[in-house]
Amino acid sequence: MFNRKDLTQIIYACFWYDGHSELIAMERDPLAAKEGYSARSYIWALEDGLIPIYKPLNIYQMDNAPIHTSNLIKKWLETHSVWTLDFPPYLPDLNPIKHL
Repeated sequence: MFNRKDLTQIIYACFWYDGHSELIAMERDPLAAKEGYSARSYIWALEDGLIPIYKPLNIYQMDNAPIHTSNLIKKWLETHSVWTLDFPPYLPDLNPIKHL
């Protein structure tokens, strides 16, 4: 018998006006509720997908998903000197990924 979580996979990628990062299949966090995705999962993806391409003074934009706005993520971004753009909730017109 299979579980619904076995059918879902989150893919992480960065994109900008003239390029994109590699696609990263996010790993589930065995310590998370229901062994799902967590801020730790997101950090693992950032380490594989963002850090190799991030340049100082670039601005990184995320939506307001709970794993993106956790204190753990905020601290990680600050530690790695990643500048972020505040993203207002519920404004899909400002989210370029929705158009891809």
